Amino acid sequence: MNIKLTLIIFLSVSAGFFVAYLIFKGKIASLKSLAFSDDLGIYNHRELKSKLKSIIKNPSIHSFVFVLIDIDRFKNYNDHYGYDKADVLLQEFVNITKSFIRKSDLFFRYKSGDEFAIIFSNIGVNEAIEVGNRLRRVIAYHPFELNNQQINLTISMGITSSEKSDTPEKIRKRAELALHEAKQSKNTVVLMEE
Repeated sequence: MNIKLTLIIFLSVSAGFFVAYLIFKGKIASLKSLAFSDDLGIYNHRELKSKLKSIIKNPSIHSFVFVLIDIDRFKNYNDHYGYDKADVLLQEFVNITKSFIRKSDLFFRYKSGDEFAIIFSNIGVNEAIEVGNRLRRVIAYHPFELNNQQINLTISMGITSSEKSDTPEKIRKRAELALHEAKQSKNTVVLMEE
């Protein structure tokens, strides 16, 4: 075999391996993304657990505030319009919230379809309550639309701040209690401290 033909075969095989490697690498990155993110483009509940643990252990984060959000009466929209159509409302809510919070804040889908969580790092609880109330008003006045009908969404929030002795479970439990209280009156923010 002549050297030119051998070189062409070698380069072709090498290029094929390189392309296969890039495709494989892209698939791995895609699978990793699916493992930690939700179909709405935010972190999922599994990643929330991991991030909470790492934030608690991180000495550069002096304080953080954990917020749980529930879209009030969202089950009614799922029942009336169906899950696929109601997901349009969820996506719009997520887009508004993502544009509203800081780049350093972390946004998650919580356990059920219409519950979400935010971790505000290096922020005081009073400032977090103020941000939560502003977001609550933005959502309440935003003209959501579904099937050519205007939909008025409201959200309830449970907020808690971190304590030195906290575990992720304690933080989530306090926020869940605060959210439960907020959902009793709807469209409100409730703080629960240790």
